[in-house]
Amino acid sequence: MSNKKSIFKVISNILYYVVILFLLVVIAVSLFIPNGLVKVFGVGWYRVVSGSMEPLIMKGDFIIVTNNTNPNTYETGDIIIFETHFYNVEVGTYIRDVVTHHFYDVTEEGYIRTYRHEFHENGPQLSQLDDWKQNGTTPYYVTQDDLVGKHVSTIKMSTFTAFITSPYGIAVIIINVGLLIGLIVLLQHDKKKKSNQAVIDMTQDKDDNESSDDHVA
Repeated sequence: MSNKKSIFKVISNILYYVVILFLLVVIAVSLFIPNGLVKVFGVGWYRVVSGSMEPLIMKGDFIIVTNNTNPNTYETGDIIIFETHFYNVEVGTYIRDVVTHHFYDVTEEGYIRTYRHEFHENGPQLSQLDDWKQNGTTPYYVTQDDLVGKHVSTIKMSTFTAFITSPYGIAVIIINVGLLIGLIVLLQHDKKKKSNQAVIDMTQDKDDNESSDDHVA
């Protein structure tokens, strides 16, 4: 019975550290590698921060992205995610950031042309294609190197909010919080148990040494 408990304990410890290591890798990739989740794991998510794709994708929605950065596989109307330069009204200057727009085509020069969703229904005219700029006068041309990936799914913010405020969503949150607290308690208990065992072992070794000394004397 003792051997079975030991094996189970070893397996549970290994699984725990594997999960912790995976989470640390995800966090590190997210923090230190631009678009790291998509690049490293082949899939990632972004939160839409503008209304350029409304009403198809609303501001605040989450989009799931795959690392398909081959423009030759795109078709006109596909939703793609890429980095570009544009004027940010909130900041009051030109910045480089991730954008989600429709794909139009690739020019002979290799420039990728895109457009907003408001022109999608009837098909955009050339005058309605995005005109990106690094500053007030210098144009910026999106190329394959700027591509992050291709849109595969949208998680509506309204759906997300409705879920987490529903009985099922609240139950999921409570369960996960409970599991986290339980895990912390178990770790603390295990740590305390190991500490107590170390004290017992030290005491036992000391008694054995004293008994050995008495026997020699």
